[in-house]
Amino acid sequence: MNPNQKPLSVRYDLVPQRGLNEVNKVLTSKLEKHDVNEWMNGLKWNEVISSLKKHLTAFELGEDYTPEGNLSIAEVAANALILAEYFYINPAGDNRVFLPINRPIVALDIDDVCLDFIGAYENKTGKKLNNYWNGSYDIREKLQELSTDEEFWTNLPTKHLPSFEPDLYITSRSIPVEWTKKNLEKNGFPCAPVYCVPWNESKIDLLKEHNVSILIDDKWDNYKDAIDAGIFCYLMDAPHNKYYNVGHRRVYDLNLNLK
Repeated sequence: MNPNQKPLSVRYDLVPQRGLNEVNKVLTSKLEKHDVNEWMNGLKWNEVISSLKKHLTAFELGEDYTPEGNLSIAEVAANALILAEYFYINPAGDNRVFLPINRPIVALDIDDVCLDFIGAYENKTGKKLNNYWNGSYDIREKLQELSTDEEFWTNLPTKHLPSFEPDLYITSRSIPVEWTKKNLEKNGFPCAPVYCVPWNESKIDLLKEHNVSILIDDKWDNYKDAIDAGIFCYLMDAPHNKYYNVGHRRVYDLNLNLK
């Protein structure tokens, strides 16, 4: 049950009585094949699942009754009830085959993916950027001035908190890494390693060095470089990239299911 879901009042008058009677016939007949302790505690889940599938297939093919005279669909229901009971009394018997979990290595850009750089920059400089990556002729000069402003870089507000733990951050910043770490930790972000490249330089070498399989970035050039290098990339929606059509790879927050 979802822990946030309000529990329902259980009703006990909803079970079809004739159907239940047929299930009880099946359960009684099972005692002729299995010791009660083995049946209740010792069977592997896949053995029960196999029986359920066998009788469901027979029912779908029009075989209403088993050779023992039980309803095929009642056999299905009995096996389903046994599996429901096993969740509580026989968890060690769960031998279902689970797919291997191949967790991707995820890298996040920081500015305008995690933190609101544009808003903070405009408030600090009093100059509004236009809706392109190179949004001002003097942005390099302004960034050079800001490169010594620890207060600015350690107080950028959160833009998107991730619903997962990234493996690393890769950002285009020419400032001490400690300032970035301080800002991320203060804002409640996962404390993953932080790597920096100079403004407008490629991140590909770092992505390859750390075997990154998914990048999330707001800069079109970084998106294109990653795709060209065979690295899956999401483009975080921002005013300076809206004119690029990337289909389902455009995202609007970090509430992603990255398995």
